[in-house]
Amino acid sequence: MILILAFFPVDTLVIEFNEKECYVPLNSNFTLTVRYTHSVSLTKVVDVYRIDETGIYAVQERWQQFDAGQPLDVQRIEDGYFVKNVNLYLGKSWRYWFIPLNNATVEVDGRVVFVQPEEEGILRFEIKKVPAILTIIRGW
Repeated sequence: MILILAFFPVDTLVIEFNEKECYVPLNSNFTLTVRYTHSVSLTKVVDVYRIDETGIYAVQERWQQFDAGQPLDVQRIEDGYFVKNVNLYLGKSWRYWFIPLNNATVEVDGRVVFVQPEEEGILRFEIKKVPAILTIIRGW
């Protein structure tokens, strides 16, 4: 019975950066926050997502300066950030390309689960079914 449960597939958020993986089980909705330094303006950017078994939803963008790639339609200013709320379904996977200058961190419900190493690479989020034992072994 334990073997069957260990290999039972469960919905999981897989966070991957250059072959390093972290698994977050999807028990319910949670908030995923990506904080990084914008490589052009060198100011802080915060992207907030809602994650559930149906996929990844962008819910808020926060940035400190209007430069390359930053939204122009601001809804409000809060704590030194321009803020835009959205409700955009992104699918079951989402990617960022980061260089060391970005100094990216990822939080799940306020808990840091990833800090970018001193290398460039692709930070990937993907919702998929994985054996329960992998979620336990590679969990956050």
